[in-house]
Amino acid sequence: MNLRLGTRGSRLALEQARRVAGQIRKLNPLLEVDLVVIKTSGDARSEFGDEIPKEIGEFSSALEKGLMQNEMDVAVHSAKDLPARMHDSLVVGAYPERVDPRDAWVFRKGENGSTGGWVGTESPRRRLFWSERCPKAEFRNIRGNIDRRMDRCLEEKNWQGILLACAGIDRLGGPIKGLEIERLDVDWMVPAPGQGALAVQCRREDHRTIEFVRKLDDRKIRTCVTAEKSFLQTWGGGCSESLGAFSQIQPNGTLHLRAGVRDSFGRPQRASIEGPQEEAELLGVRLAEEMRRG
Repeated sequence: MNLRLGTRGSRLALEQARRVAGQIRKLNPLLEVDLVVIKTSGDARSEFGDEIPKEIGEFSSALEKGLMQNEMDVAVHSAKDLPARMHDSLVVGAYPERVDPRDAWVFRKGENGSTGGWVGTESPRRRLFWSERCPKAEFRNIRGNIDRRMDRCLEEKNWQGILLACAGIDRLGGPIKGLEIERLDVDWMVPAPGQGALAVQCRREDHRTIEFVRKLDDRKIRTCVTAEKSFLQTWGGGCSESLGAFSQIQPNGTLHLRAGVRDSFGRPQRASIEGPQEEAELLGVRLAEEMRRG
């Protein structure tokens, strides 16, 4: 029996897909898992220019289309790339893992205190929060997949450093030689909703495939991502929004959700909420509504 697993073609996406494929094989020993590599419009943008996807879903839409057209049975995404509301015919069958959700400041070895040069990031969220720490920072978009961006930061002296997700760096084995990273506190640099988590997407009516992949699902990760995506959907943000949301299950079992957005004066606004895990979606809605009221 075969399972077709769809993925983007970047080194990071392939690494993520192989990890999930290995987990599926381990839990379903008689199942063969074949990778189906899809090139997305987001990949094309980052390959040919400094412009990056403007909306959540640009990296995921080609994979979702492949699923709906039966070109694959499952698709592996970075959870942060998935829109808060997906097509009715699709469902996330599993959130199998979440690694370090924090953002990272990446810089040439020994130069963390240096001034001058560009700060490389396309993310309005990262620009908003980083400007608190470095009000005079000059931002530039930096193109390419994560390994290419690290190469560029090392090779081109006009970059002071770049801002990336810790998860991508870690999944590729750490920063390249000659670079160091500083992991940024989530209370200040609030991560993107779903950052660090993987999502395995299936067709809603494909019960056989859902049965295979649901063994991978981590309930705690699903709960946290649900709260974060609920905040995103209620607020109405996409990749172009200066918005972060991150949740954790506390030692006492409650769910703590923190969020950060740009206020009407262009400054960071942060708030948090805590409640039962069973109310993850409601907590996201409530926090967004409370922050809108100021």
